[in-house]
Amino acid sequence: MNKPSDISLSHYANRISYSGPNEDSRSELKALNINENDSILCVTGGGDRVLSLLLSNPKKITAIDLNPSQNYLLELKKIAIQKLNYEEFLRFSGILSCKKRLNTYDNMKSSLSKKAELFWSNNINIIEKGFIYEGAFEKHFKLISMIIKVIRPRKIKTLTHLKSIEEQRKFVKNKWNTPAWKKFLHFLTNKYFFRTFLKDPGFYEHIPQEVSISEYLLGRMDHSLMNHLVLDNFFMTFLLTGKYNPEYGMPLYLEKNNYPVIKGALDKTVIEIVTSPIEQYLYNCKNKIDKFSISDVSAYLDEESFVSLLNAIYSAASENSILCMRHFITKRIIPDSIKNKFSFNPALEEELNNSDISFVYSFNVGVKRGH
Repeated sequence: MNKPSDISLSHYANRISYSGPNEDSRSELKALNINENDSILCVTGGGDRVLSLLLSNPKKITAIDLNPSQNYLLELKKIAIQKLNYEEFLRFSGILSCKKRLNTYDNMKSSLSKKAELFWSNNINIIEKGFIYEGAFEKHFKLISMIIKVIRPRKIKTLTHLKSIEEQRKFVKNKWNTPAWKKFLHFLTNKYFFRTFLKDPGFYEHIPQEVSISEYLLGRMDHSLMNHLVLDNFFMTFLLTGKYNPEYGMPLYLEKNNYPVIKGALDKTVIEIVTSPIEQYLYNCKNKIDKFSISDVSAYLDEESFVSLLNAIYSAASENSILCMRHFITKRIIPDSIKNKFSFNPALEEELNNSDISFVYSFNVGVKRGH
């Protein structure tokens, strides 16, 4: 069974690892084909994917994470969306400036669970700063973006303001991808740098020794720059500037037109927040689950635990249930024992690999086979 010890939590079990969006939830919405009768299991992470899935008005979402801090963050975001209008949420979260976040929090804290309220009372500095940039991932890459802006400020400004993909491709080819830049990125994205500063085992624990993180990330970044306009890409914009641009590309659940839809869905969709190993929850789950969005949890598992998790998903899945999982650098080969249980869709997977603007991931999408 997938116990907490199977996922190395020693450095980050009770910290907020991810406070903002680092995945393009359009991919999950396309892969899962959610309807209003669906029950979904979704890894919490920063909570943004959970909130984005509300755009399909499912019957229930079970948000699950081993890290209680991530679940407390989701709870805060959920309550904030319910109580605040769009601009107020952008200010409270930290995307826009605000001097009254503590007052705003005081007006909503009574709606939190007791455990969440205790967590936030002990971490009130995160509320005061605005939580969106306070995760370990966000702090790490915000620091990197500060360094990048010092090194090439004019190029950053140009790249993040180009308004056509043709202009961007020309700029990247002729001005951006210099040998010195690539050498610098190699230094910032090597395995030892992540292990020392980010301390997230998903970035190094199960990556084969022969795989170069730097080469992989540079290749995927080039793919994104040649195919996705930075101006419309919240993920690339954050990596390059250390912040989101509310005037242009925003995470799906924070697009202005989507915000009221999600606010309304929060009154209809049941959201159950669970702190537990996924496999343990699945084997004790009494009701079948229709859709699974498990992010890149495979990055934290060894091969045996990965296969064991997929078997647990199969056991808990309803007929024709759909599984969507992301892979970071640890690329899993689906064993025959699992291929016999799910019908995977290589064409859709390749489409998502190319279209997902959070460009570091690849996908597996499978439909449960009948007995």
